[in-house]
Amino acid sequence: MKKNIKLISDFNLEIFYNFLSKKINQKIYKLHKPNFGLFYEKCFELIKNKKKSHIIFIWSKIEGVLKNFNSLLMNKKTSLNDLYSEVDEYINILKQLSKKSDYLIITSWTLPRNERGLYLKDFNDDFGLTKNINIINSRIANQMKLEKNFIFLNLDFLMKEDYSSFNPKLWYAAKIPYSQKVFEIATIEFSKIIDTLEGKNKKLIILDLDNTLWGGILGDLGWKKINVGGHNMHGEAFKDFQIKLLSLKNLGVQLALCSKNDEETVLNAIEKNPNMVLKKKDFASWRINWDDKAKNVKEIISELNLTNDSTVFIDDNIAERERVKVSIKGIFVPDWPEDPCRYVEKIQNLGCFNLQHITYEDKNRTKFYKNEKTRKKTREKFISYDKWLASLKTRVHFEKGNDKNKKRILQLINKTNQINLSTRRISELDLNRLMKNKNCRLLSCKVSDKFGEMGLVGVVSFKLFSNKIVVIDFILSCRAFGRSIEKSMLLKIIQVFKKKKINKIIFKYLKTKKNKPCLNFLKTNLEKEKNNTFIYKKNTKFISPKFLKII
Repeated sequence: MKKNIKLISDFNLEIFYNFLSKKINQKIYKLHKPNFGLFYEKCFELIKNKKKSHIIFIWSKIEGVLKNFNSLLMNKKTSLNDLYSEVDEYINILKQLSKKSDYLIITSWTLPRNERGLYLKDFNDDFGLTKNINIINSRIANQMKLEKNFIFLNLDFLMKEDYSSFNPKLWYAAKIPYSQKVFEIATIEFSKIIDTLEGKNKKLIILDLDNTLWGGILGDLGWKKINVGGHNMHGEAFKDFQIKLLSLKNLGVQLALCSKNDEETVLNAIEKNPNMVLKKKDFASWRINWDDKAKNVKEIISELNLTNDSTVFIDDNIAERERVKVSIKGIFVPDWPEDPCRYVEKIQNLGCFNLQHITYEDKNRTKFYKNEKTRKKTREKFISYDKWLASLKTRVHFEKGNDKNKKRILQLINKTNQINLSTRRISELDLNRLMKNKNCRLLSCKVSDKFGEMGLVGVVSFKLFSNKIVVIDFILSCRAFGRSIEKSMLLKIIQVFKKKKINKIIFKYLKTKKNKPCLNFLKTNLEKEKNNTFIYKKNTKFISPKFLKII
C-alpha cells in the first residue's frame, strides 16, 4: 500500500505539487493535490478521517491563518490575548493532526511580503510584527515539542531566493506568493526530509587532502607551509570547512581520508600544523598511499562495515571523482567547487546529513570503529576463530525498550539493512505503541568486550499468541555481526518461548536488496517452513555460544 502525503495551505500550492509529484517515488508515495482556499476545512477533514496519513505537510502564511494578526498588520488596536488564544486554538488543531499522521511537518511563519511592521521598533514594541511572529513560532514549538512526530521547519531553509525574482502578478492572478524558483528549492528540501525520515542519511565522508582539506601540495610545501587558517582568504576557508566537518563528526557522521601521499608525512602534518582543526583521532580510517583511489575507497567502506550508498566521496580533482563514481556503484560523489570559499556552503547544501536524533552511539561512533580495528588486529594472533571470540570476553546485555534507549532503537529499525528481518521503517509513535502493547515484547541489545563498548547494536521485538511467538523485528548492526551476538538474540526469544510453554517461534523474512545476511542466518539456525517463513519448534536443540556472557 502506498504511503499518503497530504499538503495543506492557505495559498495556491499547485506549482509545488507539480514539482514534488515528479520528484518523489510514485511507487512508494501517493501525493494528494491540495485544495486552495480551504485551509481549516482541509484540517478538519483529515482530523475526522479514520485513515492515517504518512505525512501531513502544512505550508501557510500567518496572515492567512490567524485573523487577529491582520489587525496588527493594519496597525489597529488589538488584544494580544485574543491573538495568542487564536494561536492556541491552531496548536490544538496541530495536535489532533499529529495523531492522524506518522509525521506532521509545518513551516515557521515569517513577515508578510513587502512588510516592515513598525521598522525601528518592530522587535521591542509589544505590537511589533517581528516580535509577535517570534513569540508565536516559539509558542507553537514549545507546546508541540511533546508530539514526537512533529517537525517544525524553518521557512528560511526554503526561502533561499530573495523576492526580487517574484512577479506580484502571480499573487493577484493566482494567489501564488512565491517565485517558481522558491517552489523548486522547497521540493528539493522536502525530498531531503523524506529521505531523512526513511533513514537514508549518509554515514561516512571520505576526503582527499591536498586542496581539499588544506591548500597546496603537502609533498612540495611541507607541513608548515600548507594553507589552512592564518590570515588569508583561502586559508580561512579551508579551516572553516574543517570546522564544519568536525561538527558533522560530532553528530555521528564518520570521516575518513583517501589521498595519494606519503602516510607518515600526512599524519605528521595533521598533528603538527597548529591550524589544523581535524586531528588523527577524528578519522575512523584512512588510506594514504599511491594506489588507485577507487580501490582505497572500497577498502575503507569494507573496513568500516558500511555500504556504498551510505558514503560521500569528496575530492577537488574531477578525474579522481569520476574514477570513483564509475567504479563504485551507489556512492555519492558530488561535483565540487574550485573555490574553497564555497566548500562550507556546498557541503551544507548536500542535505544528506540531517540526523533526527543524536544518540550515544552517534557521538562515540569513531571510537567504536577504532576499537573494532584493534579487535581485528588481534584476530591475526589466533588460528582458531572461536578461540579469538573467546579471548574477547564479550558481554551481551538485554533490556526492555524504554524512554532512555528508544531513540537508538528507532535509529536501528529505520537504518539497518543487512541483518534486518523485514527492513520496515516506523515512526516514534509506532514504536511507542509497540512498547505499550501488552502482548508484545521489545528488547534492546548492548555489547561490550575487553576492548570497550560497542553500544546498543541490536533490537528484537515479537508478539505473543496462545500457541506461538511471531517475531516482528530482528535487527543487528553490521558492526556486531559475525560474533554470534545474533545467536544470543535468538536465545533470548527462546527463553520467553520456554517460559510460556508454546509450540513455535515464527520468523517471516521479507526479502530486500540488502538483507541477504539475515536470510543466511535464518537458514543456518532455523527450520524453513514455506516460502520465506522460518520456525523454531518445541524441543529443537539450540546451543548457546559459550564465549558470550549474556545478561
